[in-house]
Amino acid sequence: MPPFRTLIAAVALGAAVLAPAPARAAFLFCNHTQSLVEAAFGYRESGGWTSEGWWQLQPGQCARVFNKALTQRFYFYFAHVLEPPAKDQKAPMVWGGKYLFCVDTKAFKVEGDTNCAGRGYREQGFQEVDVGLNQHDYTLNFRDGKSAR
Repeated sequence: MPPFRTLIAAVALGAAVLAPAPARAAFLFCNHTQSLVEAAFGYRESGGWTSEGWWQLQPGQCARVFNKALTQRFYFYFAHVLEPPAKDQKAPMVWGGKYLFCVDTKAFKVEGDTNCAGRGYREQGFQEVDVGLNQHDYTLNFRDGKSAR
């Protein structure tokens, strides 16, 4: 290869190596408890409500539950411990709230948050989380003895 082409190829390769990795906007759940946690996620998109679940998170594990840039300020979650905590562990068994979404007993994605029973689902109270203004990603951490944040 002529020296000029070698220089161009080297510069191009160097630019590719030095270029920052693209941002991976998303919403993540991370389990910082000592128990197996099962979680669901609720959000508003294109004017409608959607709920999705279930993610089972081993202690120390994270899951990407929404794989897009966040466009809302508020998102919603419900989680519960699937196995009881150790006797000396102060862990909440459930993270929930007053915002009702439809859920199922198996993996689900439900469009809409009304008439859950009429569509074969059950209502579940989800907790609201304020991710802030202009945030494109967020990580929600489940912790022993504390609210998720």
